[in-house]
Amino acid sequence: MLKEFIQLIYPDFCSGCNQPLLFSERAVCSSCLLEVKSSFASDSNTFFGRCSVNREIYAFKFFKNKLLQKMIYEMKYNGNKDTAFVLGVELGFLVQNVCKSKNQDFDFIIPVPVSEIKKQARGYNQSEYIANGISQVIKRPVLKNRLKRRNNLRSQVNKSRYNRWSNVDEQYYLARNFNGINKILLVDDVVTTGATINSCIKALQTINNLEISIAALAGNK
Repeated sequence: MLKEFIQLIYPDFCSGCNQPLLFSERAVCSSCLLEVKSSFASDSNTFFGRCSVNREIYAFKFFKNKLLQKMIYEMKYNGNKDTAFVLGVELGFLVQNVCKSKNQDFDFIIPVPVSEIKKQARGYNQSEYIANGISQVIKRPVLKNRLKRRNNLRSQVNKSRYNRWSNVDEQYYLARNFNGINKILLVDDVVTTGATINSCIKALQTINNLEISIAALAGNK
């Protein structure tokens, strides 16, 4: 009752349409979720540069959708953690469905890291909150500190495809090794050229017999 009373006086607003949320809604209203839903899953082996992955799973197919772009902007640049988590839950349902249909499971979920400098400036890593949303659905733990990103990595915004790839080459590394892990789900917010994912996979592939699948809110590579 107290929560509902507070929300009545100070309502939360949807990160997509900016309309007040209902008591049962969190971060994104039901109408906006319905509008952007266009689920897509690729079940064939795919490549990021020279790195092969088992599967790509995207919650929303069309990144150019203006409503989805606004949600992702709120999540990445305005510190909207709830939006990252809620969209992560939506992605989690799709991951769960793919796992059931293909009889596949994962040992751990690993979010694509940001540098400590960027994390302090932004306040959080949006991929971690997306991963937490996925974890809520598929009940697999999130490993947040095994894969790291160097602090000297510059922003990818407004860079050409070539410069994106050269910018992230060799910039991700394993802080700690894995034992007894065979299948991981690597989680990012949006996959554009695939350069960041490729660099993360190269770091992870130093572990023998590791199967890697990719999950992201949207893909545009």
